Amino acid sequence: MKRSAVAKELSRTQKPLDVLAMFPEVAEIRDDNLRQAVIEIWQELWAMSEWSDIAAVPTSPEIPYPTLPHNQCVMRMALAVAEAFETFHKVKVNRDYLIAEAALQDASKVVEFRPGENGEAVFTERGKAFPHAFWAAHLAANKGLPDEICHVLLTHTPQAPKFPDTLEGKILWYVDQLDVIAIFKDRWRKDLYITK
Repeated sequence: MKRSAVAKELSRTQKPLDVLAMFPEVAEIRDDNLRQAVIEIWQELWAMSEWSDIAAVPTSPEIPYPTLPHNQCVMRMALAVAEAFETFHKVKVNRDYLIAEAALQDASKVVEFRPGENGEAVFTERGKAFPHAFWAAHLAANKGLPDEICHVLLTHTPQAPKFPDTLEGKILWYVDQLDVIAIFKDRWRKDLYITK
């Protein structure tokens, strides 16, 4: 059976995810259409997935730590940073966008890799062919989500060729990398060059 046929067969039996249980903050999105789109994007990706348990999806094939607590921590940290910015600097952060971006940033992982024969995660053909978060951004664009959100989904990772343009995107980028340090290792480096 071809991979796409397997995915189609699985999607017929795949139980829907409880996105609001995974990310209760999504219920705080004031824009009804945006909130519903976030839920639908997760459901569509999950229906395309070969995973049967969201708790089994790792952060990446390199990082075996589960992606769900990673993403939940990123959400909480992003909102805490936004609150601190607003409290101390009176800097306005678009919470609807930030919540949507944090909820969707790694949603594509469920189609980017699949469970391997030995229990490890392996990249799918989609995961090999497209950059991280492409599928979530693609579905977001198809649902008419703002370009700012789609841009952040595509640029939230260090593998992206561009850094996020928006404050919300920059918050997400940094807290995502901080959480990777907590669960895996520090991938940042600083070179000191002294010139005369």
